[in-house]
Amino acid sequence: MPIFEIPEKLEYKVLLEHYLQSHNKELPPVKPRKNKTVVPKEFKCPKCGAPHQYIYDNNGGKGQYLCKVCRTPFNPKNYFQKSVILKCPHCGKTLEKIKTRKDFYVHKCKNNKCEFYRSHLSSMTKKEKEDFKKNPQKYKVRYITREFTFDFKPLSSKSPIKTKVTLPKIMVTSHTLGLIMSYYVNYQMSSRQTAAIMRDIHGIKISHQTVLNYAEAISHVVKPFVDNYDYQLSGSFCGDETYIKVNG
Repeated sequence: MPIFEIPEKLEYKVLLEHYLQSHNKELPPVKPRKNKTVVPKEFKCPKCGAPHQYIYDNNGGKGQYLCKVCRTPFNPKNYFQKSVILKCPHCGKTLEKIKTRKDFYVHKCKNNKCEFYRSHLSSMTKKEKEDFKKNPQKYKVRYITREFTFDFKPLSSKSPIKTKVTLPKIMVTSHTLGLIMSYYVNYQMSSRQTAAIMRDIHGIKISHQTVLNYAEAISHVVKPFVDNYDYQLSGSFCGDETYIKVNG
């Protein structure tokens, strides 16, 4: 699983009040200077929300700005505008979105010093390394993950069976719910093992019965989606044969 990081958010009015109390004067807005790019009026600091009056052009019109209130450098595509940052679990670097698909984004770690990347390169044979230089697209050597974007609400099951919990009313975030289901479903842990690892590793206390309740509720939501998913087939067909010998 990637590392989920919630960007810190500040309130510029609170910071201005702290500045007034500590300096006995108000923090003045930025004074316009000659040969400096004018900051658009719609710009706000993505970290504290300070208006354009407190924002500098920080690198001569090349797209980077600096907030005078919280001292945060940013650009219009700054990661503070995201609700969650995805980071590589092997090196801690921010993942880069490389593909946009119908129901998900593909994120990749492009850090050349990442342990995941370096270990895959070192495990290659001499022939594979030579081929990798010519055809790098043939090899999956970097950490890749998917971020799903579809909305679960329209997928709600029409089954008359009522679940013990209602997903919109649960007391954990969607990322925590995803972790619980990853351990319970993907890694085939028992509900007690899942509850234990959430407590010991992530510091989140839940009971094994809660794990079972979450799985039951999600199954009712996901099943119609899985049953009716519009898979785009490639046009190629593969067949497997299994031979079973009985009494020789």
